[in-house]
Amino acid sequence: MEAKLENSLRNADRVYEELRHRILSLQVQPGSVIDEARIVSDMAMSRTPVREAIIRLVSEGLLRRDGRQIRVSSFEVSQLRALFEAMTLLSRATHRMAAVRRSDSQLRTIYDALIAFEEQASTNNEALMNEANHAFHLAIARAADSEFLERAYHDVLVESLRLSRQCFATGENSRENRTNHLAQIIADHRALYAAIDQRDADEADRTAESHSTLFRERLARQLLTPSVHMNGLDLKRI
Repeated sequence: MEAKLENSLRNADRVYEELRHRILSLQVQPGSVIDEARIVSDMAMSRTPVREAIIRLVSEGLLRRDGRQIRVSSFEVSQLRALFEAMTLLSRATHRMAAVRRSDSQLRTIYDALIAFEEQASTNNEALMNEANHAFHLAIARAADSEFLERAYHDVLVESLRLSRQCFATGENSRENRTNHLAQIIADHRALYAAIDQRDADEADRTAESHSTLFRERLARQLLTPSVHMNGLDLKRI
C-alpha cells in the first residue's frame, strides 16, 4: 500500500513538472483549456496523479477553474502595476531579512544558485535560465527565515517566470540587448550575494529595488507598444 502511494506521488510530481514547464515556457498559451483526458493519454498516467498535479498548479495560480473547465491563467496588462509593486516590496523585504538572518550553509546555497544561473546564462535555453534565476531568488527567500514572506514572494516569482519568458521570446531581443541585459542581471546577483554575505541589510535592500526596476523596465519595453494601453499607468512611478 505504501509503495503504491509513493509511486502515485512520484507520478504526480512528474505530471506537475511537465505541465509547469509547458505553461511557463508558453508552450501552452494563457487561456487555453487543460484537457485532463489528453494528459492522461499523452503521459500514460492514471487520472489520480494528473488531478493532483492540476490541484497544485491551481493553488500556485498557474491554472484556474472556469466552471467545470481548467484553464491556464491569463495575465492582464492592467495587473502589471500590482505585480510590480508587490515584487519590489517583497523583494526588498526578503533580501533585507536574508542579509540579517542567513546561515553559513544558506549563504553557500545562494552562491551555488548564483553560479548555476551564470552557467545557464551562457546557453541559449531561456527556460533553464529562468528556472535558475528563480532558484537563486528562492534560495535567498529561504534564508530570510519567514514562512509567510517566502510564500508570498514565491507566488510573485512564479508569475514573473512567464513574463520573463516573454522578455526573450519577442520584441527587443537583439544579441546586443540580450547580452547587456544578462550582464546586468549577473552584476545585480553578485551585488545581492555580496550584501547578504556582509550582512549589509541596507545594501541588500537597495540592490533588490534596483534589480526589480531592471525587470520592470525590460518588461515594459517588451509589452508596452503603441497598440497596448495601460489605462493611464505610468511605469516610472511604480
